[in-house]
Amino acid sequence: MKSTSLSIANKIDPATRFIYSNISAAANTVGADWLIVGATARDMVYHAAFGLPIKRATVDIDFAIHVDSWDTFKTITKSLVEDHGYSRTKSGHRLELPDSRLWIDIIPFGEIANKDGKYRWPDEPDNELSILGFQEALDTAIACQVSEDPVLILKVPHPAVLIMLKIISWRDRKHYKRTDAPDAAYAMHHYVELDGNDMRVYDDPTLYEGDLDMGTIGGRLAGRDLSSLAPGAALDYVRQFIQEEINRGDESEFLADMMQGSSKLFINDAQYTDLLVNFVTGMN
Repeated sequence: MKSTSLSIANKIDPATRFIYSNISAAANTVGADWLIVGATARDMVYHAAFGLPIKRATVDIDFAIHVDSWDTFKTITKSLVEDHGYSRTKSGHRLELPDSRLWIDIIPFGEIANKDGKYRWPDEPDNELSILGFQEALDTAIACQVSEDPVLILKVPHPAVLIMLKIISWRDRKHYKRTDAPDAAYAMHHYVELDGNDMRVYDDPTLYEGDLDMGTIGGRLAGRDLSSLAPGAALDYVRQFIQEEINRGDESEFLADMMQGSSKLFINDAQYTDLLVNFVTGMN
């Protein structure tokens, strides 16, 4: 994908745009940099920008905000509560907007993490979160205009980096949330349909050997883009994990979860394995 900026100003509903402006204002109180992540980011790029169908709607909006301390994070959430009318929940990172169907999850990352890229919530010591890949997502983010008047430009992960985040998130959340694997599969499968990526495939025969399967080749293109965008520990982690899942074959939980959902991507289950093989080949 070649674009470094997108405009979806006429494709965001007013309630969601209002939430984006609140987050932007709260983050600006401490000068924090942030981006939209999760299924919301997927929908902004794949659906709103490029018109691909949504297979699973989301009712929460995930934001990742770079902070230098827990005090900075508390300042941001305090601003959302006191200045913008949000309500706290049992989880320190989740806020609700009264009279709205949506809630927001704020994922802090940055200096609060240990050397392994993990941290525990101060009020939830048993809840450990990995922020591996979030800095790479911020560093390679795409600018996305969601409002023209007033102008509001946010950051979303590059689609290849978003796949990496989804895979890492599945490892963290698989014991209570299984949707990250099918989200990653969707993003790989449709990656070839983004911003001229199909022509990149036709113009570069090194992306495939033998018969070209446009249903799975997006995985290889995404893996190749990911390796150039975000080399480092997160890439190595994902590469090793995907290869291990391929080696597990029918015993792979990740592959099994990829096949779940209201609408399967492939009739032939072997193509899910091919999708992962292409992805790891691209990373290599």
